[in-house]
Amino acid sequence: MKREQYTILNEKESMAEELILRIKRMFSEIENTQTSASAYDTAWVAMVPSLDSSQQPQFPQCLSWIIDNQLLDGSWGIPYLIIKDRLCHTLACVIALRKWNAGNQNVETGLRFLRENIEGIVHEDEYTPIGFQIIFPAMLEEARGLGLELPYDLTPIKLMLTHREKIMKGKAIDHMHEYDSSLIYTVEGIHKIVDWNKVLKHQNKDGSLFNSPSATACALMHTRKSNCLEYLSSMLQKLGNGVPSVYPINLYARISMIDRLQRLGLARHFRNEIIHALDDIYRYWMQKETSREGKSLTPDIVSTSIAFMLLRLHGYDVPADVFCCYHLHSIEQSGEAVTAMLSLYRASQIMFPGETILEEIKTVSRKYLDKRKENGRIYYHNIVMKDLRGEVEYALSVPWYASLERIENRRYIDQYGVNDTWIAKTSYKIPCISNDLFLALAKQDYNICQAIQQKELRELERWFADNKFSHLNFARQKLIYCYFSAAATLFSPELSAARVVWAKNGVITTVVDDFFDVGGSSEEIHSFVEAVRVWDEAATDGLSENVQILFSALYNTVDEIVQQAFVFQGRDISIHLREIWYRLVNSMMTEAQWARTHCIPSMHEYMENAEPSIALEPIVLSSLYFVGPKLSEEIICHPEYYNLMHLLNICGRLLNDIQGCKREAHQGKLNSVTLYMEENSGTTMEDAIVYLRKTIDESRQLLLKEVLRPSIVPRECKQLHWNMMRILQLFYLKNDGFTSPTEMLGYVNAVIVDPIL
Repeated sequence: MKREQYTILNEKESMAEELILRIKRMFSEIENTQTSASAYDTAWVAMVPSLDSSQQPQFPQCLSWIIDNQLLDGSWGIPYLIIKDRLCHTLACVIALRKWNAGNQNVETGLRFLRENIEGIVHEDEYTPIGFQIIFPAMLEEARGLGLELPYDLTPIKLMLTHREKIMKGKAIDHMHEYDSSLIYTVEGIHKIVDWNKVLKHQNKDGSLFNSPSATACALMHTRKSNCLEYLSSMLQKLGNGVPSVYPINLYARISMIDRLQRLGLARHFRNEIIHALDDIYRYWMQKETSREGKSLTPDIVSTSIAFMLLRLHGYDVPADVFCCYHLHSIEQSGEAVTAMLSLYRASQIMFPGETILEEIKTVSRKYLDKRKENGRIYYHNIVMKDLRGEVEYALSVPWYASLERIENRRYIDQYGVNDTWIAKTSYKIPCISNDLFLALAKQDYNICQAIQQKELRELERWFADNKFSHLNFARQKLIYCYFSAAATLFSPELSAARVVWAKNGVITTVVDDFFDVGGSSEEIHSFVEAVRVWDEAATDGLSENVQILFSALYNTVDEIVQQAFVFQGRDISIHLREIWYRLVNSMMTEAQWARTHCIPSMHEYMENAEPSIALEPIVLSSLYFVGPKLSEEIICHPEYYNLMHLLNICGRLLNDIQGCKREAHQGKLNSVTLYMEENSGTTMEDAIVYLRKTIDESRQLLLKEVLRPSIVPRECKQLHWNMMRILQLFYLKNDGFTSPTEMLGYVNAVIVDPIL
């Protein structure tokens, strides 16, 4: 790397360090996090009469906030957003000011905005505030009672008032034994006709109604309950004069903040902060499970889905029955259906064997999202997001278990919205979730890692040339793919050695596989296997140039890895690596002999030999020594290690066989698909593939469970097995992407070549 490139990289690293410190401060302040202040909620709190004198406001500071935060056009709310939302904010503020005869000039300019834009209530927006059809007409009636001059005879207003009456008749509130949560959440629109004893059954322990300041203020006006007053008073004392749309929001903020940092590829910078936050979230969840409140973390399915994913993927014991209390049909009918179903679909793929509820959720959510995609109706009524359509389309085209981490990071950086806006009863923003800071750090971090990887790739290209692989005409030239698979999963700068070892072993296993398949004669194959057995360069004297090139590359590379591993591990691992390679070439020789003699083994014999012959062990097991933990002989020889590799090998072999079955059947090669058909007469190729895919799914789920559960084997090492699983799933998702010269190029360029501008 040239001097000026080092200078630029060092400057970027310094800037990144500053951004990391600022985000760490955000973690420390998460307890005080809040949404942007809501004019609508502030207005409802301002309407509350004093408990001592009904002629005075209980919270006069909220009136001051309203007067100080009117926009230039006379409205309140988030500028240039949704007209219905701004009408809601503005009407509530005008009512609050007129009720206490304050801010007369503000009232007049607010009324002018309302009169000029009131026809916006009938706009067919994609985004509509929750309960708008009930709350806004109710506020119009309040405004009329206060003598506020608005065009009440305008046709859109008359139609809206009539529509509200129909809605209320349909709900038959007078005959309800209990009120449902959606009704209580929008209580401001029905506060004159509800039974407040039934409403208060929904109060949280903190005195709020669903963490909604506006609904709680409405309850305080009618009931004068002290815990409602305490909730609002403590909130204002903590946050100041402006009232948020949701309070408190720190649990949701924590969950979402961790999720975004992880999806942006930044989680490794905040390991301690994330673990501390997840400990708190898990503790809160367990307290709810042991109480009468049920097993779900929150009433919000999106938050519960994200928390389930985060906790399970970080090794916490979270059962799938946390989703039992949610009704999928109700979710489909809700305003947040698309994001809820997307979150459920993502969570359902973190599945262990036998979790039928997750299987059901996966089927239903997938079907719903497919239908919305076909109809071109991928949007979310209750959040304005930068690229929800892109998120849904990618999730449907690439399953979570086939999506490599750095590809996900790259896509999410492109999709991340710094101005995402949530829409409940009105709109609000959550700065600790959507902000410029996260995006700036994500871009810098991605480009820093990519610059390091480009340097490594250049060094690997020199290694490739020095070992004369290009002289082997029979061999596939797959250096870039082999390195890509490492860079897309082991992207942290400190994992440089692991990436290089992974890539080198990937190259050599590919060339060796081609040598046994098409490049070597029977005599050359036996000579090569013998050379690997005795592990002596002199064993290739007098042999063909192909054998000499191949064994020399293997011998020198393994020797280099052994020396590097001694620095990391403080012990000699040469015997272990030699055993891995001898096991591989022996299994490949067996396959070559079967092909030459036209021997057809049983399915059991084939799979027993196929586990090592898929050539994953040299890549994964050699890289283990370079991901951090010191590995004793006891750990390396532990049965769990063998089981992890066993499950991975099964999936790798079957995925490879399914994509290559037609080609290999034409070539007369052995394949698990054709062997299954041979042993199960009457089955078609499609039947065999269905059976083998089921085996893959079961093995993948078992592997994930083993990777995530605490054990003697370090998580970093187990993660390598899961990384390889995801690589295999991606490469063989549609066809044999590893063999294809173009299938993976888009991903390769995104991860290694093209910087984020």
